[in-house]
Amino acid sequence: MSAIIKEFIIAATPERVFNALTQQDELAHWWTDDLSVKPEVGSIAEFRFLKWGAGVLTFEVTELEVGENVSWVSQKGPAYWLGTNVTWQLTSFQDKTQLVFTHDGFTQVNEIYEQTRKNWEYSLGSLKSYLETGKGTPGAPPYIKP
Repeated sequence: MSAIIKEFIIAATPERVFNALTQQDELAHWWTDDLSVKPEVGSIAEFRFLKWGAGVLTFEVTELEVGENVSWVSQKGPAYWLGTNVTWQLTSFQDKTQLVFTHDGFTQVNEIYEQTRKNWEYSLGSLKSYLETGKGTPGAPPYIKP
């Protein structure tokens, strides 16, 4: 199985980053503003990218540790995402947060996998920008056309 892994530092506390990953109003600032999320293990989170022509992603929230970890399992979306895991590991680092993002469980590395990697780079850049400047770029990456 293959994984997409990205590690970077965000100039925000782990608690602040955790909130941006779990609170509906926070997620709307950097990923998509059309969503339904509850920060509860076992809940189903739905992220809609319909106005960008990119469909709907649904995840089961499988782990939440405040300021430390957020984990989801893909339930609905592109067929190659089903059953894959998305995890954010947060570690305090000099008044900032070291974030290790992992999306794993892919059975093939191909152009679809590469597109997913590029999409996450865009979205994670939006998360970092939102937390450091107050301005994210929610929605599908600009290279996805409706």
